[in-house]
Amino acid sequence: MHWHLEALGLPAHADLVAVRRAYAAALRGIDQAADPAGFARLREAYEAARAWCEQAGAAEETAPAEVPTSLDEGSVDDGATPEQPEAQPFVDPTVTLAWRFAADVGARRTEAVPQLLEEALVYLRTQYIDAPGRFEEYLIDLLGLQRIAHRAAVFAAAEEQFHWREVGHLAALGQRGQWIEVVLAQREDWLALPEDRRRAWIEMFAQAESSLDPSLLRRWPEMKRLNERFPAWVSLHVSADTLQSWQTAFDAQPASMQDTYRRMAPPASLYWPQRPAPVRRRWRERLTMWPVAGFFLFLLGNSAHYLLNAERIAPTTAWTPHDTAEQCAALYLRMDRPDAFAGLDDEEITALKERGAHCASDGHWHPPKRGSN
Repeated sequence: MHWHLEALGLPAHADLVAVRRAYAAALRGIDQAADPAGFARLREAYEAARAWCEQAGAAEETAPAEVPTSLDEGSVDDGATPEQPEAQPFVDPTVTLAWRFAADVGARRTEAVPQLLEEALVYLRTQYIDAPGRFEEYLIDLLGLQRIAHRAAVFAAAEEQFHWREVGHLAALGQRGQWIEVVLAQREDWLALPEDRRRAWIEMFAQAESSLDPSLLRRWPEMKRLNERFPAWVSLHVSADTLQSWQTAFDAQPASMQDTYRRMAPPASLYWPQRPAPVRRRWRERLTMWPVAGFFLFLLGNSAHYLLNAERIAPTTAWTPHDTAEQCAALYLRMDRPDAFAGLDDEEITALKERGAHCASDGHWHPPKRGSN
């Protein structure tokens, strides 16, 4: 009787939630390009199953009573008639899916988060074109308002699925994108801390979220500094309620005990990334760069001076850049005399030195061979 439910592998009492999940699961096993007919049958079964559930009285899911302001973007149906004086508010199905995803994450282990997010996005891509983008915005609100569990894992999975590292993507998200940028920047600084410290702090976060026992009171000064240094990143691990309860329990301790706990806390330097080597290297590079730049400027100035004076030197000295071996030998003898530069002006002396340099580069700068005139 219910071929559409059988096609989706569902029982007769299936509701809309089950229909959507079954469709999303079946969609992953079909290549739409290779099997368009199979995809058409699956889509037809999905639409028929949805219609059957509505006709049978299966109620559409609604969001929880407590909905954050940023997620409550519904509108009232303007088509109310006197027979229907109270119009029911319209609930965006993407909001419903966001809350359902949050519920599924809370009921599963951390390792299941990437798969749950992928399944939700597979379904959303079959809906209206803006559905994934709206779901992304709602998911960011759930993270920022701490209305979802395993926030660090959800953030990491969403970062990959929504390509938050791509240039320009976060800017299009407005304030939500700015918040993500803050989290990413604080996470980068966090990862620059010593690994053993990070591991110990993550364990402390998990312990506090699980049970805020008295053994954690002494670590509140440590937790306070971490929250001041990485507030957005810490919010993915420790809820605001836990932090408030933690501080209240610490403040209830005697003043002497509080002072003792503060002295036991690690020094402030441990909460900042340790990057002394790269900083020193950058300064060394800058210090080395200036002498190199000065040397090239010196060469450039000398070259310009030579080019400007070349026309004046050439007619006076009347020499060719590359003398023959015999000419170089004669020049060697001349330059070897103590009075080689007697009676010459600066330009003529420079010209003789240039000739000697060319002879040396050509391998002819040596005394005349025996037997030469």
